Amino acid sequence: MIKKTKRNSPEGHIKISFANCPAKTFQNLSGKNCLGRDVFSHCQIVGEVAKELINRSAIKHLFPDGSALTAGTHDIGKVSPTFYNKLHNACDLSLLPGVNADLEKGWGGHAGVSQVTAKALNAPEFVPEILGQHHGFAPAVTGRRATDESFGGEAWQAEREKLVQALREALQEDWPQIDSYAIARLLAGLTSVADWIGSGKHFENPEEDWQPKIRQALDEAGFVQPVYRKNLSFSRIFGFEPRHAQQLLFEQVIGPGVYVLEAPMGVGKTEAALYAAYQMLAKGQASGIYFALPTQLTSNKIYERFNQFLEQILDRSCQHRSLLLHTNAWLFETEMGEEGRPGGAWFNQTKRGLLAPFAVGTIDQALMAAMNVKHGFVRAFGLAGKVIILDEVHTYDAYTGTLMDALILLLRQLDCTVIILSATPTRSAGRS
Repeated sequence: MIKKTKRNSPEGHIKISFANCPAKTFQNLSGKNCLGRDVFSHCQIVGEVAKELINRSAIKHLFPDGSALTAGTHDIGKVSPTFYNKLHNACDLSLLPGVNADLEKGWGGHAGVSQVTAKALNAPEFVPEILGQHHGFAPAVTGRRATDESFGGEAWQAEREKLVQALREALQEDWPQIDSYAIARLLAGLTSVADWIGSGKHFENPEEDWQPKIRQALDEAGFVQPVYRKNLSFSRIFGFEPRHAQQLLFEQVIGPGVYVLEAPMGVGKTEAALYAAYQMLAKGQASGIYFALPTQLTSNKIYERFNQFLEQILDRSCQHRSLLLHTNAWLFETEMGEEGRPGGAWFNQTKRGLLAPFAVGTIDQALMAAMNVKHGFVRAFGLAGKVIILDEVHTYDAYTGTLMDALILLLRQLDCTVIILSATPTRSAGRS
C-alpha cells in the first residue's frame, strides 16, 4: 500500500508501511522474478534461526539476552525507498517516483541504513555496527542520519522504528548489553550465519509456512552436535601407550584455557593434543576442533591422521562421520543464503572449514578471526568454544607471532581451549 504524507517536505513524501516492504525476490515456477518475503517475516525468520543456533551451541552462556533480536534486526534498513525500488525494479513493478536505487552504493546499501537506524534508536554499544557489518564490511555512513531524505526522511524512519518494535514483540527480546569486543564479534558472526540460513531455499516462497523449517534448515547446514564414544583410552584411539610428555599435556588440559607443549620432533605432540581435545569434547567442554598449521602442505599431511582420529572417537550414529573424507564438503550440500550459494564467498575452502565442527587448515585462516577483514567475525563465531591446536609455532616469524597473540586473547574470551605445539621455546609459552 502506498501512502502519502507531508511530514518531510511541502511537496509531500511517499512512504510504504514496513509491513508492505519486501526483503527478497524469488523465481516462481515460470522463472519470473516475484517479490518474496516481506522485511518483517524475513527478520523474524533470521531471529528464530539465531535462537536455534544459540540453543544448539556448546557456548550458549556466552550469548547475552537479546542476541537473537540483534540478528533479527539486521535488515531493518530494507525499509527504505531506495531498497523498495531496487526490488520492485527487479520484478518489473511500479516504482516510487524520484527515487534512484543506485544511490544505495553510496552508503553501503541497506546495511548502512540498518546501522544509522539502530544508532538513532539508541541501541546499546556495538549493536549498530553489528547490523551495519552483516554483509562483512563497515558501510560508509559517517555523517549520515537515519532521518536523511536519502533514507526516506522522518516518515520512513518512523516505519523502521515500528518494525523494530514489532520484532521485539515477536521475538520476546530487546537488544543486548554487550560487555566486550570479543562478544560483539561473536554476535556479529551469529547475525551473518543466521541471515545466510534464513535466506536459504526453505524460506524463499512467501506462501509457505516457515516455522516448521527452522530445525530442518540448521540440520542440513551441518549445525548438529557430534556424538562421541565415551571413556576411550589413549591407547584405544592411537594403538600405543602414551609417552611421559604426552601424558603430562592431557593431564593438564582440564578446561578452557591456553596450554603449551614444547618437545622435540618425534615425541608425538600431535597425538597428545588430539587426545586432550577428545577429553574436552567428551566432557561437553568443547564444540569441535580446528587444527592449524603453517602452510597448506603441512595441513594436507596431517589431514589423514586427523580423519583416523575422528573415526575412532565419533559414535557410529554420528552423522558427521560421513563428512570425514570430503574435506569438510558439508557446506557444498547446504543452503546458506546469499553468501553461501554455489560460487559464493563461503564455498571457498579457506573459509568454510572454520564453521564445520572439525577442520584442518592453515594458521592464517584462524588469525583472520582477530583481524579487521571481511567476515572475520564469522571466523570468530566458527572458532568459539572449540579446541584450537596451533602446531609448529616455532616456525612463525615475529609478525605472525604478534597476530597470534591477538588471536589467543580473543579465543580465551570465547571459551576456547588453545593448545600450542612447538619444537623449541616460544615467546607465547606459558600464557594461560
